This record gives sequence, structure tokens and C-alpha cells, in this order.
Amino acid sequence: MGDVWTAVGAVSAALGTLVVVAASFFAYSQIKEARLSRHVQLLISFQEKYHSPAARRFRYRLISGEFGPPENFDPTRMCDDDFHSFWQLHDQLEMLGVLVEKKLLAFDLVLACFHRSPPQVWSAIEPYIMNRRDLASPLEGVHFERLVQLYRNSPTLNSDYWDRQNTL
Repeated sequence: MGDVWTAVGAVSAALGTLVVVAASFFAYSQIKEARLSRHVQLLISFQEKYHSPAARRFRYRLISGEFGPPENFDPTRMCDDDFHSFWQLHDQLEMLGVLVEKKLLAFDLVLACFHRSPPQVWSAIEPYIMNRRDLASPLEGVHFERLVQLYRNSPTLNSDYWDRQNTL
């Protein structure tokens, strides 16, 4: 009779182990799904603001050179609304860079949703930001710049793409 109880105990331990392993896989999949959901929620929230009609108009004006070429860009010469729009755009892209850098948002999702805009904005304001680093804050725009480096190093966007962007 002792052998029966030993066998029952062994089967019970094996089933318990299987349940723990199955529960672990389920928990992992739930965590993975929750992380993806967080990424999507962050992107949706960001995209609503970033792609609003007013934000699009301002980005177009900035990228097209309406405020001057990059080497002469100075937001202090803008009207109050444009000045606010500039800093809002800069802060949004800086925050996007922080989220990617801290792995709270996957870069491939950012690339899929914001194809070329961040590098174009950076090109339009880079000299100004570099000057601000010297005069105001050495941390000005560092996360935004790192985000742009990810774009430039992305195998999805080869060097021919960047050569074409620089000639547009």
C-alpha cells in the first residue's frame, strides 16, 4: 500500500509542477500583453497631440523653413503662439526620446507611426539646440537627439533614404 501512496505523491508533485509551469507561461503572456497595451496607449495619446491640425501646420512651417534656415533659427523672434508651439513640439519629441530610451515605448512602433518627422524637425532646429546646450542647459534635447540617431541607425531606413532627405 505504501508504494501506491508514493506513486500518488509523485504524480501529484508532477501535476503541481506542470500547473506552476503553465501558470508561469500564462503570467508571462499577460505581462507581455500588458506591456504592448501600454505601448499602444502611449502612442495613441502622443499621436493625438502630435498630429492635431495645429501641430501639423506648425511642423510644416518649421520644416519648410518659414522661420529661417536651421543656422538662423531662433524661436525668440516668433510670435507667442509659435513660440509656444515650438517648445511644445520640442518637449513632445524629447519625451518620446525618453520613453524609447527607457524602453517604455518600442522604437519600432515610433518608427512605424512617426516615419520621418522627428529627424526633419531635428534638422530644422539642431544648431539652435546645440547653442542652448552651451548657454542654458547641457541636457537640452539630448533624448530627442538620441531618438534621431536611432532613426539614422535604423536598418529599416538605409543611407540612401537619408541622402534623399538631405536633398529635399
